[in-house]
Amino acid sequence: MKESWAVASAESPQVARQVVTMPSKLCQSMLRRADELHNRGLKAFGVLTGHPSDHATPYSAVDAVFFDASNNRRNDPHYRSAFRAQGNYFREYEDAGFVADPRELLQVWRTVERAGQEVIAPFHIHRRQPANFSMIDYRLHNPAFAWHLIVSLSEPGRPVLQPFSVKKSDSEFGINADDDLEHSEQSYDGPEVRPMTLVVRGGESSIRQLIGTLSPPPESKLLLGA
Repeated sequence: MKESWAVASAESPQVARQVVTMPSKLCQSMLRRADELHNRGLKAFGVLTGHPSDHATPYSAVDAVFFDASNNRRNDPHYRSAFRAQGNYFREYEDAGFVADPRELLQVWRTVERAGQEVIAPFHIHRRQPANFSMIDYRLHNPAFAWHLIVSLSEPGRPVLQPFSVKKSDSEFGINADDDLEHSEQSYDGPEVRPMTLVVRGGESSIRQLIGTLSPPPESKLLLGA
């Protein structure tokens, strides 16, 4: 069966010139799982994986691992204070933000490595916000990774996908309880963050099914080839 490709991200490829790829079936599976968690009032977050031998790594995802959303450590006392210091939005919505449990994080890394893969990028869901890369997203992005995938579920039944390239130093990592900030959920507009284009690959029927669920509407998407 011939393989087809299509743009699945929101930003125009004319603007977002750097490309990341993943199988269309993986993308569909991620959206289904994220939606299930969202409908249970939980924030989905996890990591994308790739093959170390693939010349396209780290920009070609082959699988995704979701962390246990019910074990989000965001509201542990230390982390909760740090999130609340980022602005009123994070005081109003206690599901805004995520912190993986350290033990689960280690287990995920070991499982990925045993499968002969490597973690290539994080992803997380915006439950109410658009698919922007926010100021707090920038501060909490691990500088070891070159990109980050955001999925917005703010519009029921019309998910929005948007990857971003991120360049930052270790000194810019983290949030603190004494930050005293506001509007950290708004977009980070520094030159370190740039939108990318997500291209999905697979059978034509799978791709058309996926594109039909995305926002903006399907007619704004371009089938690249077969």
